[in-house]
Amino acid sequence: MDYELIAFDMDGTLLDTRKRVLPSSTAAIDEAVSAGKTVAICSGRCPKMIELDQASFDRVRYAICCNGSIIYDLFEHRVLSSESLDHEVVAAAVEALGDEDAMIDVFLGRGYFCQTSHIENMPHYSMGIYQDMYRATATQVEDIRKTMLDPTARYQKFIFHFASPDARTRVRARVEALPVELADSETASLEFSPAGVDKGSGLLALADLLGIPREATIAVGDADNDLPMLQCAGLSVAMGNANENARAAADVIVSDNDHDGCAEAIHRFLLGAPQEA
Repeated sequence: MDYELIAFDMDGTLLDTRKRVLPSSTAAIDEAVSAGKTVAICSGRCPKMIELDQASFDRVRYAICCNGSIIYDLFEHRVLSSESLDHEVVAAAVEALGDEDAMIDVFLGRGYFCQTSHIENMPHYSMGIYQDMYRATATQVEDIRKTMLDPTARYQKFIFHFASPDARTRVRARVEALPVELADSETASLEFSPAGVDKGSGLLALADLLGIPREATIAVGDADNDLPMLQCAGLSVAMGNANENARAAADVIVSDNDHDGCAEAIHRFLLGAPQEA
């Protein structure tokens, strides 16, 4: 198969364990774009978060953001399309959260909101590695639940980052019936996206926008929120550091995110001979 589009998850995939893009990945992306291929980001992050690392992949034009709910043009810095959650669903999730100890992110358009006190206490929610990024990119508010419950806002995604995995399990059981897409991430985080919207639907939406058939797409990821894109892509690639679910969903496995796995995926499958796939 002559693949035309490769989409990379960021955390655990395009970013190494120190949250950097490896030079080998940057070089391989440049090589792929020069060969006429399309390289895209497919992340749970919002556009503003992705743009922090844009210098490391400055030839990548398109990003599938917020687990598929936003298609974004990194060259023009604008939202091309978006899917939003109903206010009633957001309110029901806040009610289900109750008094559980959780840090909350709420995504809208290019950016996101987060409570200042949560940002200053991110290690408590197993999110300490992201603290500098949040300080640099979040719109900080005093009361995130009040922000979430604004009936005039139409959010694309929100996340509850719990203090423990057990708390995530409890709340997940309370919200399972809501018309949303749920995905576990990080150590104890639970992501909410509009019903029918995930990284897989985002990948297919971008491919359709570019006139690329599904069979000519490659998805590369490492975690549960990557499963939809791994399951729908023409070729699914798991990183060497991927969890068991991602590895089981993948057609092939490459090296881990600290050892040039993304560059390997580009060279072997996007630029390689068809028979290698």
